[in-house]
Amino acid sequence: MIDLNQEIDYNLSMKKNLLLVLIMLGLVWGYAEPRRKNLTLSAKQKRAAIKNLSQHHKYWFDLITYVSTRDERDVFLKLTNDRDRNMLINAFWRQRDPTPGTPDNEYKIEIGKRFIEANRQFGRGTGRPGWMTDRGKFYMILGKPVSIDRFDSKPGLYPARIWFYYGDKKLGLPTYFNITFYQPQGTTDWKLYNPAVDGPDKLMILHQPVDRGDYSTLYSQIYKISPTLAQASVSMLPHEAMGNFNFSLSLRSNLILSNIYDSPKRKINVSYATNFLNYKGFVNVDASINYIENTHLVSISRYERFGFNFVNISVKPKQLSVGYSQDKEQYYFNLELSVSLKKGEDFIHQYTKNFNFYFDPDNVKTLRGNGVVVHDSFPVLPGNYKLMVFLKNTVGKEFTYFDMDIESRPEGSMAMLSTPVLGYKIEERADNFFYPYRLRNNKLFVDTDKTFRVRERPYLWVGVYNLGRELWQNGKVEIQLKGLNERIKFNKKYQIKLSDFEYDKNLNILHQLSENGLAPDYYEFEVRLLDKLGILIDKQGNNFSVSPLKSVGYPMETFKRSRLDNPYFMYFIMGNQYENVGNFSQAGKFYERCVNNRPDFSKGHVALLNVLNRMKKYNQVLVEVEKIKSAKELKFDYYLIKGTALYGMKDYNTALDELLKANKIYNSDIRVLNLLGFTLANLKNLEEAIKALEASLNLDREQSFIQKVCKELKQKLESTPAKEQ
Repeated sequence: MIDLNQEIDYNLSMKKNLLLVLIMLGLVWGYAEPRRKNLTLSAKQKRAAIKNLSQHHKYWFDLITYVSTRDERDVFLKLTNDRDRNMLINAFWRQRDPTPGTPDNEYKIEIGKRFIEANRQFGRGTGRPGWMTDRGKFYMILGKPVSIDRFDSKPGLYPARIWFYYGDKKLGLPTYFNITFYQPQGTTDWKLYNPAVDGPDKLMILHQPVDRGDYSTLYSQIYKISPTLAQASVSMLPHEAMGNFNFSLSLRSNLILSNIYDSPKRKINVSYATNFLNYKGFVNVDASINYIENTHLVSISRYERFGFNFVNISVKPKQLSVGYSQDKEQYYFNLELSVSLKKGEDFIHQYTKNFNFYFDPDNVKTLRGNGVVVHDSFPVLPGNYKLMVFLKNTVGKEFTYFDMDIESRPEGSMAMLSTPVLGYKIEERADNFFYPYRLRNNKLFVDTDKTFRVRERPYLWVGVYNLGRELWQNGKVEIQLKGLNERIKFNKKYQIKLSDFEYDKNLNILHQLSENGLAPDYYEFEVRLLDKLGILIDKQGNNFSVSPLKSVGYPMETFKRSRLDNPYFMYFIMGNQYENVGNFSQAGKFYERCVNNRPDFSKGHVALLNVLNRMKKYNQVLVEVEKIKSAKELKFDYYLIKGTALYGMKDYNTALDELLKANKIYNSDIRVLNLLGFTLANLKNLEEAIKALEASLNLDREQSFIQKVCKELKQKLESTPAKEQ
C-alpha cells in the first residue's frame, strides 16, 4: 500500500550504471561543497584529551593506535562523554569484524592478544611499554612472524633479528618479505632497520671509517658472517636480494613499509568516523555500526506564488536493505528522513518524514541495482546556515548522513541565478500539488549521481530571480558546455532570451542540452546571466558525466506532496523559523497567514498566540485566545497562554489560577512550572515558588537561569523572619 500523500516515480533499467562521477565542483548558489571536517588535533590538544580519558578508554586508545586511522583517533579524542566513546568503540570493532553476525569478533580478540604479548615481550629494558617499541608496532600490525632468525652474537655485527612474513597482495604486500631489527651499540632497544634508508654499515661494528656508498664491499663483509643478514641488509624481499648483483639498496622497502603501516586501514570506510560527531545524536550504540555512504544534491529555488526560498534535498544511499512482508507478500523498505538547519549554534528548523514503499519480488533486483533517491523541499529564510541531513532505513538499521553550508539569498533588486540542477527526463503533471523539482506543469527527474546514458540530452533547470522587466525584455541566459576529453574537443554555447518566456519576477527556466545527444565524457558547464549589453550579472556552474553505456539504471524516486491551493503549512514553517531567529514581528505575520488559510489548524493558533505573548501584545492575546477555548485538545495551551498573558500584565492572582489549571492537566511542563515559580514569587509565596522551580529543575538540570533564581529565592527565604513568612 502506498501512502496517498506520497508519490513514488519509477525509472527501472536492467543494467547497472558502471561509470562513477569523478569530478565534483562546488560553483553554485546555495551550495558549498562539503568541506573536509577539521578533525585534526594539535599535539597539545591530544595530550590534554588523552589525560582526561578513563583508564579503560586510555587502554583502548593505546590498543588501536597502529590499527586505526588518524581520523578515527582524532574523532575519539574529540568526544566528551563515555556514552559516545563506547558507541565509537563499538562501531570501530564492528567495521573490522571478519564474521558479522557471529558472537565473536575474531579481529578484536586477536588485537587484544597481540597487545598483551607485545607488552610482555618487547618492553624490557626500554623504559616504555612494549607496544610502543618498533618490534611492538609491527607485532600489533602483522601479528606473530612466520619465523625469526636471530643474530645475537655474530663477530663484527650488532645483534639483529629478522622476522619473516607472508603478505597479502590485496593489501599491497609482497607474497613473502622480511623485517629486520637491530640493537645499536649502547642501547637495550631494538630499532627497525630500513634497507632503503639505513644502509648495511648500520648493522656493522666499525672500528674505522668506511665508504657508506660502497654497498658491494659492505655486503660482502656481512655475507661472510651471515648470508641471510646480508640479503636483508639490502632488501626486504629475499628473492630481490639474491638477484641484486650490484648490491644497491632496494627503494621498494619504503613502499613495503608504507603499505604495512596502511594495511590495517585499507578495507575500512572511515566515513563512519568522520561523520560520527554529527550523527551520533541520531543513533544508538547498536545502530552506529551501520553507516553507509551516499550521493546527494542540495539546491535553493524560488517560486513567485510563494515569494520565499525553498531548500531542495536529494539523497541516495549507496546500498539499501529490504524486508519482506508475509501478509502483503511484498518486499518493502522504510526510510526516515531527519533534517536540521542551524544558524550558528541554534537550530532554526527541524523535521522528520517517513517514506514507506512496498514492491513486488520482480523489482527487488532492479531496486538493489539502481537504488532509490529521496527528494524533499522546505521553505527557508534568507541567511547562511548549516544543513544536516540524516536518512535511516528501519530495515537493517542502516543510515547515512551528510551536512553542508548553504546560503539562501534574500529577495532584492539585483537579479541573480539559482542553483543549476540537471535531470534525465521531464514528465507533464497537471495536478494541484507542490513537490521537489516541479516547474509549472513539469516534473524534472533527478539522479544524484549526475551520470547520463550515451547520447542522452540532459535537462537543465536554472532560476533567474529578482528579474526586472527591462532585463526580461533585453537580457539573456548563456550556457557554456565543455567536455573534458583532451583528444575530442567539445565546446558548445547556448543562448536563451528571457523574453521567450512569460514574465515572472522569479523565472524558472528548463532547457535541454545538446541537439543530437552527448558523447561519453566528463562535462562542466557555466550558466551566465547577461544584460542587453552583454555585461555579466551573475554566473553559476556545475558538472556531470555521460556514460558509454546505452542503458544507465536510474533510481526510483520518492517524495512527499502538499497542496498548492492552500500552503498553510509552508507559512507555519516560515513563522517558526522567524520565531527561532528572534524576529517575532515577521513570525506573527506568517502565523497569521497560516491560520487564515487553515482556521482549523490548532498548532498555527497556538504558535500565533505564543508569539503575540513574546511581543507583549497581552490584550490581543486575551481576546484571541478565547477562539481556542472550546477545543478540548487545546485546553492545556489555552490555560498556559492565558496565564502567560496575565502574568505579563502583572495580574498575578488571576495568572496563578490559569497556570494551576494548566498544571492540573499536565504537571511536567517546564514552562508552566517556571511561570508558576515566578508568579508565586511575585505573590511573596517563596516556599511554593521554590517548590515549583525545583520541580522544573528536576526535569531539566541545565537551566542555569532557573538555578540562579531558585538560589536567590532560598537566600531571601532564609533571611526573612518567620513572622513575615
